[in-house]
Amino acid sequence: MARIGFICGVCLLVGWLFNAAAWAADDSKKAIQGTIRIRADLVQHLSPSDRLIIKMFHPGDGVELDTKYSILPAFTLPVDFRITPTIDMSRRTKWKSYVVQAFTDKDGDVLSVVPGELLASTPGVVPLGTTGVVLELNALRK
Repeated sequence: MARIGFICGVCLLVGWLFNAAAWAADDSKKAIQGTIRIRADLVQHLSPSDRLIIKMFHPGDGVELDTKYSILPAFTLPVDFRITPTIDMSRRTKWKSYVVQAFTDKDGDVLSVVPGELLASTPGVVPLGTTGVVLELNALRK
């Protein structure tokens, strides 16, 4: 009887490891990856206390849906990024594509805009699984 319990335990472990590997491979299909850099003539707007915020959202009828933030409290540009949307309990995403933005934050509040904060954005939605996205901080936030 103990032998059967051991065999069942091993089968559960192997199944869990297989699912974990499948989920890890599937996660790359749910991510958007790339590099954030800065336009050379805007470097003077950076300060060591700035945070770098990476934001993704799905645009819908004038509102941002399923917004997610990733905050880097310390960074050196260029910096590579990887961001994934929220998933449900079945490991599904709400949408297949998202807008990705990067911006600097000087006051610790991602919702407010203060002078000297910089912005970069994808020109439109980017499909999940995309790699090689380049976000260039090239404008002041408004």
